Amino acid sequence: MSVAQDPGLRQAIEAVTALPPGWTPVSEHTARGLWRLPRAADAVAHVLRDGGPGGRDRGWTMVRARVTEEAASGRDWTREAAGWLARGGADWQESARVTGDLAWRSRAQGHSALVFLTDTHVAAADPGEPYGRALWHCFLTTLRYDFRCTAIEEFFALTGYAGTAASGGPAPAGPADAAGPADGADGAGQTDTAGLDPYSTAMRAFALLGRSRTTGLALLAEVVARAGHDEKVVHALLHGLWLGEDLPDQPRRMLDLLRAPAFADGPGAEALFRKASALRRLRRFDEALAAVQCAIDGLDPREVVVHADCVRERSLILAERDLRPDTPHPRT
Repeated sequence: MSVAQDPGLRQAIEAVTALPPGWTPVSEHTARGLWRLPRAADAVAHVLRDGGPGGRDRGWTMVRARVTEEAASGRDWTREAAGWLARGGADWQESARVTGDLAWRSRAQGHSALVFLTDTHVAAADPGEPYGRALWHCFLTTLRYDFRCTAIEEFFALTGYAGTAASGGPAPAGPADAAGPADGADGAGQTDTAGLDPYSTAMRAFALLGRSRTTGLALLAEVVARAGHDEKVVHALLHGLWLGEDLPDQPRRMLDLLRAPAFADGPGAEALFRKASALRRLRRFDEALAAVQCAIDGLDPREVVVHADCVRERSLILAERDLRPDTPHPRT
C-alpha cells in the first residue's frame, strides 16, 4: 500500500516532517510525543529513506528521542541506536552525531554504553557497516568521555588497527603493542587506521594525544585532511590536545584546530572552552578570560557539566595571571 493510500502513515509522515529542525529541547519534546502515533516507526523509516536531507535530519531527531527513552528506562540503548542507524543507512557523520549526543546523555544519567558493551563484542562488529560502526562509535565515544585513553589503545590493538602503517594495511598487534609505545618512544608503527571512518580514527588520535604520544600529531594531521569539516571529529582532536601534556606546540595546535572548516560559522561553547585553555597556556590571560566568558554565555542551560568546566577554567586563568605579575593586564 502506498503512502497516499494509508492515511495513518501519511499523517505520521507529515507530523515527523513538520518537526522543528535540529536537536533542540522543543524538537526533542515534540518527537517524544510523535512516537505515540500508531505508524510512527514506519514514518521514521520512510523519511530516513525518502525524505531528503531535511527529512533525514528530522528522522534522526525521532531516533534520538526514542533511544533517549530507552536509555532512561535502563534498557540497552546501544543496540537500539545501532539498529536505527542501520535501518536508516547512516553514513559515518550521521552516526557520529547521533551516537555522540546519546553517549553523553546516557553516561550522565548512569546508563553508560560501557554497561552494555564489551571490547570483545564491539571488536567483532564490522565498522564498515552502519550497525557495527554505530557500536564502535557508542563504545569509543564513551571511553573518550571517561578519559580512558589506555582502554581505547587496547581496543584498537585488539581489532588490529594499531598495526604497522608501512605494511599498507592494518596488522594485528601483539600484547606489547596494546598499551602503546613506551614513554618517550613514538614507534612509527603505532598509528595505522586504514579503512576506518574519520571519526573512529579521531578516537585513536584522541587516545594517543591524551597519553602525550607524539605519533598522535601525525594522525591528527591525517584526520584533519580527511574530515576537518566535521565538528564531531575536530572536537575529538581538540579534546586530545587539551588532555595531553607537553606536546610540541600544543596550545598553538589547539588554536590552529579552532580555525578548521568545522568552525567556519564560529566556535561553540565547548570549542571556546578549549580556546581559553590554549590561550592560558600561552599566558594570553585577557584573551583567555574573554573566550571562557563567551563560552559561559553561549552554553545551553542543560549543559551543567560543561558550565562547571568553564568555571574551573576561569579560576585557573585568574590564578595563573595573579601568579605572574610580569604579565600586563587591566585591573578593574
